[in-house]
Amino acid sequence: MKNALLELLVDPTTGEAFAVDAVSREDDGSVLEGSLRTRSGESYPIVRSIPRFVRTGDAGQLQTSDTFGYKWGRRESYEDLKAIETYRAWLVDKYGFGSVAEWARYFDGRQRVLDVGCGSGYSSALWLDTPQWQGNAMWVGVDISGAIDIARDRLGPIRNTHFVQADALRMPFAPGAFDTIFSEGVLHHTPSTRDALRACARLLAGGGDLFFYVYRKKAPVREFTDDHVRAALALMTNEEAWEAMRPLTALARDLTALKATIDVEDIPALGIKAGRYDVQRFIYWNFAKLFWNESYPFEANVHVNFDWYRPHYANRQTEAEVRSWCAEAGLGIRRFHSEESGFTVIASKPA
Repeated sequence: MKNALLELLVDPTTGEAFAVDAVSREDDGSVLEGSLRTRSGESYPIVRSIPRFVRTGDAGQLQTSDTFGYKWGRRESYEDLKAIETYRAWLVDKYGFGSVAEWARYFDGRQRVLDVGCGSGYSSALWLDTPQWQGNAMWVGVDISGAIDIARDRLGPIRNTHFVQADALRMPFAPGAFDTIFSEGVLHHTPSTRDALRACARLLAGGGDLFFYVYRKKAPVREFTDDHVRAALALMTNEEAWEAMRPLTALARDLTALKATIDVEDIPALGIKAGRYDVQRFIYWNFAKLFWNESYPFEANVHVNFDWYRPHYANRQTEAEVRSWCAEAGLGIRRFHSEESGFTVIASKPA
């Protein structure tokens, strides 16, 4: 843990500053093993240079954390170059940047960037690992799961990166500590998307920007299927759940291979809009998420389906809810990008 990070950390319950008890240090003086302690006696461990603040008895959070720790540990399933480039292009477009370079320069031009729910660092790496990132801004990744150790292994060598293991609803930072917060597809994986959004807003400085993406509520049968499959997987181990996604992924592949279309009338009772649909996409949006991208390896497609169905917490919300939560948190929406999968938002706190 580097000294620059210590300056930002406070006890998530009391707001007290910390003193460090170092057991071992790295060559640059940062703490490798030790603990953080407050005057009132609270203590949190530092393990592998990462301060650890996770304390939860919520079984759903524990399962969700375990799911993502497992998923991000399967690096072979998400480090395919084609999948990375496709995902990077999607993020750049939906957040409204003209290019990857413009995206990276934006973040490098900030002061302190917090990635809430960074996982293995996959999303932030798409701009951190570019020539435009010079490390002028301080980047802090926080995640509740063991994936934070994978993020450190992947992104630790990049200049001015820092790592914290903590719950998104109980983050150990002072109010207004960051001028930029990024949370790509994470807030809905907490007990309350609304509360997670408010927790982020509390840490945002006046004039700062919050970038986030959350799931959208789908057609009623799709919603039922999502919950049904998620409940079935809840009885399995992560390994069993991953295996259970294989036949589902194979079905998605085979439906895509049909390259068939269907003309559909409005069906209000099922929340279906009239139009001409590819058969696989028609089933995907209205009945069951059967993800398949022909340019991805099979395991990368399994990864996406596992990501959707396995976590206990995977809230879906309406546009009206997201807009009202931003208003409640004192945030003004600068960009609201809506698509079938979800909502991508850039919101700012008044200066």
